[in-house]
Amino acid sequence: MTQKEFEELTKRVVKPGEYSVIESLYMAAGDMDKKEFCKEFKAMCIYDAANDQIEIRQCLREISKHTDRIEAENRILKKMMKSCNEEFAEFLLGKAHAYNDTNFRKEAVKLVGQAAVVKKTIEMGLPLWEEDKEYIYSILEEQGEKIEG
Repeated sequence: MTQKEFEELTKRVVKPGEYSVIESLYMAAGDMDKKEFCKEFKAMCIYDAANDQIEIRQCLREISKHTDRIEAENRILKKMMKSCNEEFAEFLLGKAHAYNDTNFRKEAVKLVGQAAVVKKTIEMGLPLWEEDKEYIYSILEEQGEKIEG
């Protein structure tokens, strides 16, 4: 997007030296199209009508606040997702043992990783699968080599 396109879409004037900041933000926005970017940018930025220009410093502060809010939401969602994955992995481990089917175990590994699955299997008091034993054995081998080496 050029400075002229930006100014036409936002109906705002930007100092030539400050447009590079806007362009960097646009490039960092990923697959957001020009119109959507300009709409969001305009909504977050203060416009100094007396100078007929966007106040870029204030705008960057607003973008930073907006980014902080999104990052906080993402941290919460990530924790929720991790918790759900752990619960579902535990459910899958129960089914794996109930039906003697390692495919359920494999799906649990995809969700939370092999270490978490082996740990959860032990915590649940379930017998270890051959895959669990091999994993524990490989860790012990690595540790032994570190100690000896």
